[in-house]
Amino acid sequence: MLHHACMSNSAPLMWQLRAVAMAAAQAGGRAASAHFRRADLQVEWKSDESPVTRADRESEAACRAVIAQAFPDDAWLGEETGETGGGSGRRWIVDPIDGTRNFVRGIPLWSTLVGCEQDDAAGKRMIAAAVNLPALGELYDAGLGCGARCNGVAIAVSRVATLAESLFCYETPSWFQRYGLGRAFERLCAGSALQRGGGDAFYHMLVASGRAEAVVEPHLSVWDIAATSLIVSEAGGRFTTLDGGSDLRVGNAVITNGLVHDEVLRIIGEPA
Repeated sequence: MLHHACMSNSAPLMWQLRAVAMAAAQAGGRAASAHFRRADLQVEWKSDESPVTRADRESEAACRAVIAQAFPDDAWLGEETGETGGGSGRRWIVDPIDGTRNFVRGIPLWSTLVGCEQDDAAGKRMIAAAVNLPALGELYDAGLGCGARCNGVAIAVSRVATLAESLFCYETPSWFQRYGLGRAFERLCAGSALQRGGGDAFYHMLVASGRAEAVVEPHLSVWDIAATSLIVSEAGGRFTTLDGGSDLRVGNAVITNGLVHDEVLRIIGEPA
């Protein structure tokens, strides 16, 4: 059954936005893939100590070309090129290669993230998104009120109801230490059934598709979470900040199947 929003008058636009997000993520993924595992790939380091390559820049340009052709009046926010205003009330938020550290090491857990944000009376809301994992052959997409898919097939979060039965994912323990969450990390590991690190947005998609239950991100940027938050939510999961808020721009996130979310937030909130 289609969600109510997919049967409304806004449905044709929603599906168009969703299709453009997918096309942009695929174009960006193709551009990046041309450089993946190439011995001559040069890595530079930005002021925030994160890596960037020619692949990042070409991927972002490819994403932007697709979006600009379809919606030239929309605003833009890209990790590599920054922000450009627009007059439509929509903003595209793009991370051309999420997981650049994996990319430059030849690890296939990297993705191109494309999200569309609407500014309206309800505030800022993600309304369409795509996550492309080219090296794994997985393309995820979602539209607000229209559900989430992987390679065109509907996905849903798991029904695991306790952390003790859950797969807990994270990027690296060092982020927890840096932000004063070392003890919380230890408690999350001790309290969960399995733990995995180093997957970036791929782990968000594991939650969305029912293959993991919780991801905690002590540090990220809005382009790291904009697209994935909508896909997780439309798959039946839940996104908040570490303190339970909903602002994508705070710089941290908890992504779960919903059923274990409050338990994870409680553990994070316990005294160090």
